[in-house]
Amino acid sequence: MKTDDDTYLRLENLVESLRPLPREDLYYGYVIPSPDMDPFVHYMSGMGYLVSWDIAEWVRESDIPKNHLAGSEDKVFGGWLRDGHRAKSRYSVKWSMYNYPEPPTRYMHELWPDTIAVHLLKDQEKWIHTLKYFNVTSTLKPSKLYHIP
Repeated sequence: MKTDDDTYLRLENLVESLRPLPREDLYYGYVIPSPDMDPFVHYMSGMGYLVSWDIAEWVRESDIPKNHLAGSEDKVFGGWLRDGHRAKSRYSVKWSMYNYPEPPTRYMHELWPDTIAVHLLKDQEKWIHTLKYFNVTSTLKPSKLYHIP
C-alpha cells in the first residue's frame, strides 16, 4: 500500500475491509474523480491505495511503468494498470477514505467511526484532533520527550 505522509491510516479498519476481497489483481482505494463511484472509471486517489502482490511484481517487471513516469503519481499509476490490462478487481472505499473536514470540499466529511483513512492532516492541530477523535492517544503516558498542547 502507498499512502501520503499526511494521511492517518486506521489499520484495523483497513484489514477488515480487505478480508472479503480477492487476493489477486486487486486495486483498492478512493476512486478519482470524486463524484464517481465506479472504480473502473479512472484511478485511485494518491492519499492511499493498495494493490495485490501480483500487481506489485508486475510493476517491477513490466516495461509500461519504466516508459511512463511523468505526471501525478496516482494518475500515472492508474494509467499503468489501464495500459497493462491489470486490476480487474477494483474496489473503491469512498466515504471511508476522505479528506480532513476543514476547509470544506466535496472530498471530505466529518470524522466518523468507519474511517479507513483521513487525508490532508497538514498541521499539528489536525493530527491532534484526528487522533483524539479515534482515541488513539488516550492510553499514552505523558513524556518529557515531546510537547503536545
